[in-house]
Amino acid sequence: MNRPAEPDDPPVAAVIDCIDCGGRCHLVSRPDETGRFWPGEIVIYRCEDCADRWDLVVPGDDGELDPSDIW
Repeated sequence: MNRPAEPDDPPVAAVIDCIDCGGRCHLVSRPDETGRFWPGEIVIYRCEDCADRWDLVVPGDDGELDPSDIW
C-alpha cells in the first residue's frame, strides 16, 4: 500500500542527470510496501541515452550520508 510522501522522507527523484553523457536517468528501483525509500538504501537509475546504470545511496534525514551506510 503506497502513501503520499511525507516532508521528512528522503528525496528520491524520478529522473536525474547522467554524469557521463548529460542524458536523463530514470529511477528503476521501487519503494517498499510503505511507499518510501529509507536512508542508507541503494536506489538504481538507468540512463535513457547511454544506458549507464547508477547505484546511489539514499541520504539520511539531514541530507548527509552515514559512513556506516557505505560499503
